[in-house]
Amino acid sequence: MNQQKYNIGIIGVSVLFILLNAVLTAKGIFLLNALPALLLIFILLFFSLRQLFFLLVFLAPLSIPLYRLIPGLPFDFWFPTEPIILSLLVILILKSLKERYFDSQLINHPVFWSILLYLGWIFICIVPSEMPLVSLKYLLVRVWFISVFFYLGYILFKLQINYFKIFLWCFILGLLVVVTISLIKHIGLGIFNEKAAHGACAPFFIDHTSYGATIAIILPVLVSLIVISKKISRKIFLSGLTLFFTIALVFSYSRAAWLSVVVAIVVWLVWYLRIKFSLLIAGFIIVVSLLISFQLEIGQWLSSNTTDSSGNLKEHLNSALNVSTDASNLERINRWSCATRMFNERPFFGWGPGTYMFYYAPFQRSYQKTIISTNFGNGGNAHSEYLGLLADSGIIAMLGYILILIFVFYRGFTLSRKIEDRSIRILVIGVLLGIVTYAIHGFLNDFLDSDKIAAPFWGFIAFIVAMDVCYRKPKGSLEEFKAKDRDIIEKNNIVIP
Repeated sequence: MNQQKYNIGIIGVSVLFILLNAVLTAKGIFLLNALPALLLIFILLFFSLRQLFFLLVFLAPLSIPLYRLIPGLPFDFWFPTEPIILSLLVILILKSLKERYFDSQLINHPVFWSILLYLGWIFICIVPSEMPLVSLKYLLVRVWFISVFFYLGYILFKLQINYFKIFLWCFILGLLVVVTISLIKHIGLGIFNEKAAHGACAPFFIDHTSYGATIAIILPVLVSLIVISKKISRKIFLSGLTLFFTIALVFSYSRAAWLSVVVAIVVWLVWYLRIKFSLLIAGFIIVVSLLISFQLEIGQWLSSNTTDSSGNLKEHLNSALNVSTDASNLERINRWSCATRMFNERPFFGWGPGTYMFYYAPFQRSYQKTIISTNFGNGGNAHSEYLGLLADSGIIAMLGYILILIFVFYRGFTLSRKIEDRSIRILVIGVLLGIVTYAIHGFLNDFLDSDKIAAPFWGFIAFIVAMDVCYRKPKGSLEEFKAKDRDIIEKNNIVIP
């Protein structure tokens, strides 16, 4: 009898929920639609952190700004990923303090120390910041992204390479949903409509440039998966998926993303042909010398290019070199110039992490303003990871970020020559090339405050560091080392319940 009443109660609550949700949805209020997902996340938070981590990775491409669900709030964040990340970070800190556990092998790695320099200097820059609360939020966002996607990812990937493959597929499948929806919307508006591409990826991405950057960072890894797959059926599936993402990249109309993929291909050729570093340096010096020698002629040639962005793919590509009339290119130059001037005034501590958008307006020059410039400087960020760090946090923060990339590439490409397992070696190269795409994209945009880029970027770096730590151990001690580490982690319930 009690069981029957219990069942009736559950049915009654379920019916009331469905009716209430239907009424709210009809009125344009979608908040209750997220309740079942929140209940699942709550259960995983207490019973299965590993599954919650992978669910988070899947949701990263699918997350949307909170204001899309609840308009008018004085604050905003990516929903539901950032609350999950914050919860994981709190649990990570509590468990690490309780069990007194921190991976000792990571402490000896240069990438880890570069990350500490990067975050540490940003922390120091909060004190002289013009807006300390904004700077504190900026730091916290990076801390929780790095703590979850890098540190937790590193622990898992070091234990089993299959965990990295699960990580990859979770992100790829989440991105596949977004790409499919975006292309359907874009086709409906006109696939060759360049302006339509800007909003087709909404509400998942802020604009088409971050959308293109996310696809670009995944493409090299997809290609590596094709190469290492042994089954023909899987190769065909992965080839189709890669083609689909390539089409999406082309019609993202993100010239920066196109450029980043081209550079990644060039880097792969350099690695594949085993071109010596000394030859690369010599070639770089020659190219720079030629650019300096013919700078007047190059300037005149660039000025003669008046092709603006358009739906014609050839014209849109050609417009990337238009620095005379293309508003997008000219506005980037305006923002970069502002960042440089801000850096010149405060070269060591900057104006405060995350404050560029609030202070760059007075640094604009009338001759550099464009039709999309604003006198109030409310147009966004510096459009460069590197120059944005210079303006916000000074030279040391930017050097910290560059050192992260240098050590990742140096250790990663060195490691790729030493790994005997062909599958792992090719996967390492694919991941490195994925990081290359964002290292290049970072000259033209900055998206590391978004979970869509932070998840693959820091996750890929975690994989390279994990493989470097594992394969630098003597062959005879590798399995013993991993088994010992696995015992510590599983015994203390640090990541894997």
